[in-house]
Amino acid sequence: MEQSVLIEKVLTLTSEIEHAAALADWPEAARLAEIRSPLIMSLRAEEVQGSLDAIRTLVARNAAIMAEAQTTQVELQAEFTAAMRSVNVANQYQKAALL
Repeated sequence: MEQSVLIEKVLTLTSEIEHAAALADWPEAARLAEIRSPLIMSLRAEEVQGSLDAIRTLVARNAAIMAEAQTTQVELQAEFTAAMRSVNVANQYQKAALL
């Protein structure tokens, strides 16, 4: 695959990953990342003048996606903890109600 076409494909996939992340569709983001990874590994910065800039852009966009994923993970962990507390309280109520 020609280097400029490869870069375009990687950047398109990155946009799709960003979109999936914005929708909190992490399975889709992961699926797209798996498709994109081998393409990234085949990039050669020296082959096309704009490749290095594209790679830098890609790195910055990936950092933003990772930050969003981290935020989502923290939020989901907090929601899970709150849900588990609610379950425990409901269980305690049921036990007390049976006495």
